[in-house]
Amino acid sequence: MEQIKRLPQKSKEKIRLRLREKAIMRTRARLIESRVDIEDLSDEELEIIIKDEEDKLMDDYKTKGLIALLALLGLSWI
Repeated sequence: MEQIKRLPQKSKEKIRLRLREKAIMRTRARLIESRVDIEDLSDEELEIIIKDEEDKLMDDYKTKGLIALLALLGLSWI
């Protein structure tokens, strides 16, 4: 994630936008699975759920990046 800080501002915004869009889609799916109507949630509650999904996505990307690096070096996770 340190490399993201070195990117030009335009690229950073594109990454954030894509991450946000994916988090929103995951939030919708999560709410549908829970049978919760989006209209019943306040903006603040919805924002908290979306932020949680963004954090999960970032963690997934970090983990996958580490696994890919290890695989590239011929090392295993265990």
